[in-house]
Amino acid sequence: MCLHNRVKRTPLLGLLGLVLMSSACKHATTEGEVVDYLQAHPEARTQIADKANGTIANATIIKRGDQQLTLLGPTLTVGDAAPDVTIADTKLAPVKLGSLKGKLVVLSVVPSIDTHVCESQTHHVSGLVEQMPPGTEVYTISRDLPFAQGRFLEEAQTKTKFGSDYHGGAFGRAFGIEVKESGLLARSLWVIGADGKIAYRELVADQGQEPDYDALMAAVKKAAT
Repeated sequence: MCLHNRVKRTPLLGLLGLVLMSSACKHATTEGEVVDYLQAHPEARTQIADKANGTIANATIIKRGDQQLTLLGPTLTVGDAAPDVTIADTKLAPVKLGSLKGKLVVLSVVPSIDTHVCESQTHHVSGLVEQMPPGTEVYTISRDLPFAQGRFLEEAQTKTKFGSDYHGGAFGRAFGIEVKESGLLARSLWVIGADGKIAYRELVADQGQEPDYDALMAAVKKAAT
């Protein structure tokens, strides 16, 4: 009996039997064989769990040095509607991105503000704020606690606002920039037009490097016109 017939009757195989589907019709596959296979192939267990949870994984976009990193969530691109998710400001107050519709929005996303590259990125973007159209909402977003972000803001006196994705991680998953290996956010820059759509996106290919600030400013100016 083929495995695809057996999975209808066996709940466990309904989830796990996908691994052996391509070879299932060669013989009557038992539930024990499926379990043995998954024990020997942990990567298959992970893939099936992600599929069952509706998780989209992409390990082809970013890396850190020689290590390829996996992004979780949809791969958003220019023209897509920006997800209306909530982040927390430095006072723990919720900020819904949807409430910023009608304004030009710049999101500078960093893994952690307590690292040299992330600090440098934050200062660079802060230094560009005065060159952006008046009223542009500029946020630095990470999964650092709001208290840590507030301390950084007070000490560095940056011109960007801060948003934390520490509670629930909805921002990272909705934007497709949660890094599976670390649980942090992928270094990236986003420009969201007044219409609420993504006008620019840079997912930094090597997460140990800074983004392209000239390209960001060109995108900001273009989105403002």
